[in-house]
Amino acid sequence: MRMVRKGSILITALCFCLIQMLLTSQTQAQTYSYRTYDLNTGLPGSYLSVLEQDRDGFLWMGLETGLFRYDGFEFYPVEIPDTIASGYPNALFCDSKGTMWIGLTDGSLYKWTPGETLTRIQEVEADRINRIAGGPDGRIWIVSQTKGIYLADAGSGDNLSRIAVAEGLVIFDIAFTGKDSLLLATQDNLHIARITGSEAVITHTFPELEYTWVQTIRKVTDDFWVAGTDGAGLYAITRQNGRLMATQVNHPALEGIRIPALVAGSGLSVMVATRESGVLKVEFSVDLSSVVSVGAYDVGSGLPDNDVRTIFRDREENLWIGLFSRGLAAVTTNAFSFYTPPLQKEINFIGESQGRVLMGTRSGLYDFDPATGTFGGFRELNRKTGGSGIASWHCDNNGNIWIGTVSEGLWLMNGNGEVKQFYVSLNPGQNHINSIAFDSGNIWLATLNGVVLLDRATGSQRAVYTTREMLPHNNVSQVVVTRDGEVLVATETDKLCYIHVTGGVRTEGMIMEGAMRNRIQSISYTSDGTLCAGTLGNGIFLFTGDTVYNYTNADGLLSNYCYSTLIASDGRIWTGHEKGFSIINPAAGAVRAFGRDFGVTGDCLPAALAETSDGNIYVGTTEGAVVFNPLMERKISAPPQSGIVSVVINNVEYPYRESYNLPYRSSYTVTVNYAGISLRDPLNVVFRTKLENFDEDWGEPTSDRSVAYRLSDGHYRFVVEASARDNADALSSAAFELVIQKPFTRSWWFILLVLGLAGAIVYVIILLRERAHRIQREFLESELRKRTAEVYEQKEELAQKNLDITESIKYAKRIQSSVLPDTARLGAVFKEAFVFFLPRDIVSGDFYWFDWIDKDQFIIVCADSTGHGVPGAFMSMIGTALLQDIVTVKKIRRPSQILHELDRQIFSTLNQNQELESSNDGMDIVVCEFNIKTRHLVFASAMRPVILIIDGEQQYVRGNRSSVGGESAVEKFYDDQEYHLREGDTVYLFTDGYPDQFGGHGSKKMKISRLRILFDEIKELPMAEQEERVRSFFFEWKGNNDQVDDVLMMGLKF
Repeated sequence: MRMVRKGSILITALCFCLIQMLLTSQTQAQTYSYRTYDLNTGLPGSYLSVLEQDRDGFLWMGLETGLFRYDGFEFYPVEIPDTIASGYPNALFCDSKGTMWIGLTDGSLYKWTPGETLTRIQEVEADRINRIAGGPDGRIWIVSQTKGIYLADAGSGDNLSRIAVAEGLVIFDIAFTGKDSLLLATQDNLHIARITGSEAVITHTFPELEYTWVQTIRKVTDDFWVAGTDGAGLYAITRQNGRLMATQVNHPALEGIRIPALVAGSGLSVMVATRESGVLKVEFSVDLSSVVSVGAYDVGSGLPDNDVRTIFRDREENLWIGLFSRGLAAVTTNAFSFYTPPLQKEINFIGESQGRVLMGTRSGLYDFDPATGTFGGFRELNRKTGGSGIASWHCDNNGNIWIGTVSEGLWLMNGNGEVKQFYVSLNPGQNHINSIAFDSGNIWLATLNGVVLLDRATGSQRAVYTTREMLPHNNVSQVVVTRDGEVLVATETDKLCYIHVTGGVRTEGMIMEGAMRNRIQSISYTSDGTLCAGTLGNGIFLFTGDTVYNYTNADGLLSNYCYSTLIASDGRIWTGHEKGFSIINPAAGAVRAFGRDFGVTGDCLPAALAETSDGNIYVGTTEGAVVFNPLMERKISAPPQSGIVSVVINNVEYPYRESYNLPYRSSYTVTVNYAGISLRDPLNVVFRTKLENFDEDWGEPTSDRSVAYRLSDGHYRFVVEASARDNADALSSAAFELVIQKPFTRSWWFILLVLGLAGAIVYVIILLRERAHRIQREFLESELRKRTAEVYEQKEELAQKNLDITESIKYAKRIQSSVLPDTARLGAVFKEAFVFFLPRDIVSGDFYWFDWIDKDQFIIVCADSTGHGVPGAFMSMIGTALLQDIVTVKKIRRPSQILHELDRQIFSTLNQNQELESSNDGMDIVVCEFNIKTRHLVFASAMRPVILIIDGEQQYVRGNRSSVGGESAVEKFYDDQEYHLREGDTVYLFTDGYPDQFGGHGSKKMKISRLRILFDEIKELPMAEQEERVRSFFFEWKGNNDQVDDVLMMGLKF
């Protein structure tokens, strides 16, 4: 037992030491963003043998299952006729005419022309085709393994000829060194050969490569080639003084590797495919004498396998990696890197302190070196800060790190690593700190129970803001400083919420409307006043100037749940979601989503999104950090390559052709499948289409890759344009003609025959109809005389009844006019005022009311009752009576309280709380309380906006979104809005009859926008002239149109 106990102690000690070594050792865990394809994701095979890109941008690939084309979304099979079971594609080449050449392992050769099927070139007799290339003479060079080299004309394949090589020579690859000379990669050496007639004569063999299996050779520049061997590494072939010299490339990563494929990269770099080390990027010095660097795309950086058989670099500079048995991988960008720390992978904070990049977790802190991509020692802080877990972090300018915990308040770690508790509350909810923000003298804490304001120097609590202080909700996820002494608050609210140290809580700005209750989770604010708010369910709201934009998954966001938000220095907006992140480019109106298919394996965490001083963007996730380096972001100015994939006519699919001619049928169903190929970012491509002689205009941009039509006879031309979402000006197009023949019944001879026959028939019918018409006319004239006498009698009776009704309504108008207050009284209250009142019928549903409620307090009401005419007039009189009672008798003075009481009394008066036969009558209304002495305005509005002219500037203020009365709602909210006015400031109140009037050019609705322009034009005029302009503009706009509603407008100037 004693020995067992000692062994247990020893094992425990060893484990502890191992953990400490992991925590303190620098660990590099960089992963590139690989886009991978295998059987599970739609790749129709596992073994990639060759890759090529055609003129339309499609990526062609040879697999053990056959030949396929890829457009960024789907793999389209290309049928190979007459192929034995053992043959599969081994060589591909697209020539200058757009023809694709295909060489198989069984020696057969095919060519493919756009719009056609594969055709076999029978004249080629080969055992295996290893390479197809374009020569300096423009012809196609087909390399067979042991049967020599074949030459053919580009495009057609005509003038086929054969170049013989030495017997027994096995050729794997070729590269040209001049017009008539080339390098031959063979099983035993690299040879220089000169073409003499129909024979390739070997003129030089490199002794450095004797008995070396040379698998591939590629040209980098006119004087520089690289050769890959099967087990002897990489060789550089350089031209020196007119002679070619071979030198082994010395680097530890290149020793003894097997190289099946090479691709020339940018500058003097070469991409090297290996059988055991993935793909190596070898960068040579300018004089080609040494290797500058070797980078690796391998299993350690996220590649599925290290056994690579082929590589290809497309026109967008994407690197495609064909694996032996694990499918296909693509590297489309090096701007993103993925880093996973050895322990504590959940990164919930990224910050900078004294030149260091810090990454925080729920239990501690890492140092991170962006230059090397390494994590430094992990500092465990959870136990030092109470043990409840770390919820938030903040780095100040003095090298201090502030730590917000789950239930133990706020802690401070100074530059020496000393940790102490800085603040703890007696309220448990205020000890859960979601966010920390600093200004010059204050510390702001976002907690589960409001916002806590601390003195930065002493840590004493200066204030707490909760719903008691008018905070919209107590659960606050973030606070962001907008200026000294003020923060923005992320909580449950439909308007922006601010807290100022002296002004307290206020909500202002435009309403954030969404499909769900608006819960702001994250906020980002810039010095120019631009801000965005990330919500839980409603996407992103961007506030810029006086405009708010809402971005959701309908616009391309990965999700509507946005846990972190950042406005980067380049103006783009980053937001983190559960399964990835999105980037919004407001300038281009484009949104790009990055999810699991991009390589993001973790969920983004709240507030874990930051831009460091070097311009890099960091995204914290549950599986480490994603780092974006904008300097590595490649800009692509070329548009996606448009192309027609196929045309489906009545469920029969046809390959693309420039024109289609169809016989007549009553209708054809035509579906066009098209592509805009951007292999780097296929989801960033949008299309618009137009079928000329069918569509009047271009369709709206869409990501759909097909469109269907039902067509009859005619001559049509289909056009598709493709562009990137973030660069709509750069586009490409593809088109084809479609002719559907018209029926013989519309030929000229048939039409003449039918017209002649029809004319004869019509003549006979006319004769018969004239006789019948004469008899019928005599009968109708007799009946008409009788009916006319009856109509005259009924008309006189209706005229008398109409006169009686009109007199009754005019009497009702006199009653209503006596109820309305005298507008002349406004002249004694305000400097100037006008009331423009124009009922649609004799009586009106719109009404106004005003009265003194105190020595200096004056109430004005502008209301629009349900309906117009007599029903509206009844509602207006009820409203007037209720208002008189509420204000004069019940002494309710606050505008919002007046609206609540009026809403309640209308429901009570009209029995609107009953389920059966309940009334839906109500009104949209503005109640204004003016302090004439102090020029203080308080108003509350149900649905109606108010326009203010303050210091010569127009302000448009929306009303609350509930009418008074109307259908019953669970909750109605009316708030008071307050303004201090100066002499000369003007208030405009109006109902919807004025802006809803139809008129102008095209009889369109006036709308609020035109009314606001009118107010800007007349705001400097005296009120009498303003009234005349308002009246004349209304009648000029209405013209000959009917008035659609009652009109009421009031203008009040101090």
